[in-house]
Amino acid sequence: MRQTRFDTRLIQILSAMAVLAIMVGVAAIAVNRYLVRSQSELVETNLPAMQLASRIGETTEVVGTLATAFVQADTPEDLEQITSALEAAVSKIEVGSRELEGISPLSSGATPSRAAEIVSRMAENGHEKLRLSRHYTQAGAELALLGTRLESLIEAEVDLARLRITASIVGLYTGQETDARPLLDKLADQHFFAFERLTELARMVDAIRLKLQLVPDAVAPDEIARLGTELGNQIKLATGRIVYLPTGSARKEVASLMQSYQDALAVDGLIGLQRKRIGLQTAIATDSENLRSVISKLSERARQARDAVQKDGLERIAAAQKRASQITAALLGLVIAAVAAGAVLWLYARKQLVARLGNLSRRIVSVAGGDYGAPVVISGHDEIGRMEKALNILRRRAKDAERLRGNLEEAVIARTGDVVAEMKASDTARSKAEAADRSKTEFLARMSHEIRTPLNGIIGMLDLLEADEQDPALKARAYAALSSASALLDITNDILNYAGSEDSENRGNPVHFQLRDLVGQMGHQLQSLTLQKKLEAVVDLSEGAPLALFGDVVKIRQILGNLISNAVKYTKRGSVTLSVDHAVDAQNGHPVISFSIADTGVGMTQDAIAHAFDAYMRTDAAQRAGIEGMGLGLAISRNLTEALGAALTVESEPGVGSRFTLTVPLELGDPALAGDDAEVTPDITRNQSVLVIDDHAVNLMVARGYLERLGCRVREAETGAAALKATEEQRFDLVLIDLDLPDMRGEEVAALLGQMSDTPTLVALTAYLLDDTAENRAKLGVSRVLQKPMSPRALAEVLDGISRAEPIGRSTVLESLREDISDLGVETTGLIVREFLSDLPVAVEAVLTTSGKDQKKAAHKLKGAAANFRLEAFCEALMRVEEAADDEALKAVKRLASEAASTLEAAMKETGLQTDAGSTK
Repeated sequence: MRQTRFDTRLIQILSAMAVLAIMVGVAAIAVNRYLVRSQSELVETNLPAMQLASRIGETTEVVGTLATAFVQADTPEDLEQITSALEAAVSKIEVGSRELEGISPLSSGATPSRAAEIVSRMAENGHEKLRLSRHYTQAGAELALLGTRLESLIEAEVDLARLRITASIVGLYTGQETDARPLLDKLADQHFFAFERLTELARMVDAIRLKLQLVPDAVAPDEIARLGTELGNQIKLATGRIVYLPTGSARKEVASLMQSYQDALAVDGLIGLQRKRIGLQTAIATDSENLRSVISKLSERARQARDAVQKDGLERIAAAQKRASQITAALLGLVIAAVAAGAVLWLYARKQLVARLGNLSRRIVSVAGGDYGAPVVISGHDEIGRMEKALNILRRRAKDAERLRGNLEEAVIARTGDVVAEMKASDTARSKAEAADRSKTEFLARMSHEIRTPLNGIIGMLDLLEADEQDPALKARAYAALSSASALLDITNDILNYAGSEDSENRGNPVHFQLRDLVGQMGHQLQSLTLQKKLEAVVDLSEGAPLALFGDVVKIRQILGNLISNAVKYTKRGSVTLSVDHAVDAQNGHPVISFSIADTGVGMTQDAIAHAFDAYMRTDAAQRAGIEGMGLGLAISRNLTEALGAALTVESEPGVGSRFTLTVPLELGDPALAGDDAEVTPDITRNQSVLVIDDHAVNLMVARGYLERLGCRVREAETGAAALKATEEQRFDLVLIDLDLPDMRGEEVAALLGQMSDTPTLVALTAYLLDDTAENRAKLGVSRVLQKPMSPRALAEVLDGISRAEPIGRSTVLESLREDISDLGVETTGLIVREFLSDLPVAVEAVLTTSGKDQKKAAHKLKGAAANFRLEAFCEALMRVEEAADDEALKAVKRLASEAASTLEAAMKETGLQTDAGSTK
């Protein structure tokens, strides 16, 4: 009898199982159709109600959002748009509520709402509020312009009154009258009295302006009334001081301007407008709450109707579920019968098909594991039998493959040798890459050194130009350029340090520095940039800020420079403000300084703020405006901030402006170590002979300029041979030796000059970062090592070591105070001077009563503080105490301390600084 094929058996089994599946499927479809029909009826009833309720709920949330946006709308277009959207949403809620109540079995007559009326009233009040806001803004701007004019007039009149006082005093000294008492009486009773009233008038006008700036923030009627009363009183007092103005035209114009301030207190003035705005704001807020209440009631009615529909649907669902349970039981019986039939078919398939396939799979696994054994017995003539024949063929070929495996191992060993050779080639390539990296590092170091050479000349020539210039404006510009060039030199030094280091970490370089000097430099930079765009530049240093700090001032200056440049770049009109504040870290007691740069420029969106510090990222507004730049400044600032361990934050709003705040933790510095190297003493005549050896023409020009300002006679030499010849022809007190000469090394020249019988003082000059240590001095054979660019102060110290200079007089102190006033302002400079004068007796007592290291430390500290005001005679006496504290030096300190205080107080009076805190004289 012919055996049935494997595929025929499989088809028979699968066909039987398919018939069973079809039977079960048909029954399941019938049950499913019944359930679907029942659910469709429920959905057709409940779904519209659910959709309406969901739509009403969503629209209710929209109404709440729109009501909030309505209160905050600041343009008529926005108000119209929000009003339209609010009216549409209210209408949608009312229509939906009526439809839902019509579907609900508990439907009742709909009660009309007042929502549309409330929205209309809110729109009317909103437009009126915007109109008043525009009127208020215009009135405030006009008052601001009037205030500026008023302050300018009063300031001019104060200057005129001061001039009259000065003229009267001059008249006392130059007059021929023997009895000067009448003139003194007139000076005290009229001129000084009028001057005091004018200063009071200036303060009152400033107070009125500040008080007017508080009006927009007043939100309560009683607060507005209080401001109006206070402004009225202040305006009345200020009006009473107008009669003391020296000129009649000024009195008339000031009276007119003060009347404008008085008009601001009228019903239609600034105060009245603010009171009306607050009233409208309250009415809008009340209507907004009423609208929310009405919408809430409509939403509650819709929810009740939806609940009624859901309850009816749930009852119908329960009945349908009961019928479905009965049908499901019948379907379950059918499924059990089908499972039993399928089990019979499975037993047959297992015996006839699965057992043979299992045996075949086990033999396949054995052959794969290398156990070839005897050939497989053919169990049939179907497809499984053909697979058994194929396995026998595979078994035979596997044996052949095992014989070939030995040859394959030999091939693998050969390939391994090739891989080793490739690894050696890779090592060679890596060595070449490392060598190339070292070459790039050396190139960077060399380029940084070469850049320093022209920078030396730029800084030196700017320093000479700043010292010789008499025009205050040009002098300030030259000082700003000198500060920028010095900052560039510091950055170049950082690059050189980085290139010469073994690691790539952004290491810091903390130094002692004066905060007011840093703020002054940044202020000059800000003023120079804003002047080109006609922007207002404001610099504000908070009172009580530390005088000296210790930290990486180079990185701080880089960050602030980037932020100031960006602020000016992105501001077309308005102002840029640099504010400096301070606090104390509660954990370690160290100062924390915050630098804020605020502008009135284009501003940034929240998305732009999130990417503000990414490289090459710029705002859309900046790109549309055509503002130049690659977007690298803030990315560099962020890296520098991380290196400082500081924080850099940003606040911005489109169209309003931006504020970047750098918060840096620092340490208190030593004022004696934070002196300004740019300060020199050109009035001291040292009358010394100096030889300068350098092959660079600009360096020679700078050195000659510094030395001749210090009263020295200068001779130049471009080579070591020329220098040796010059020393044979002439005796020199000081020789400045560049270490990189064209014919010989600088240390060779120093060694030859050191063999002379009358050896001059030798000082090495270098553009490399070579510290002035005892080891380096001994190695080079010199007394000092000075880095380029040459510091005028360092040169002065070297020359003073040869012969002491005479002290500078009162004119130098006056010049120092005037420069500080230009950089920091009158108030901050006065605070610094008063602080020095109050600490002076205690500091002098410490110098006179201590001994040893404590005495030298006290003298050094006091000398650094006095050097800020160029009290050179006092500094000279303190230096003598540092070197040798003999009785003569201590007596000189005690005597000169009193003279220094008197000189400084006289200079304060001449520059108009307050001698006592809170004084008006």
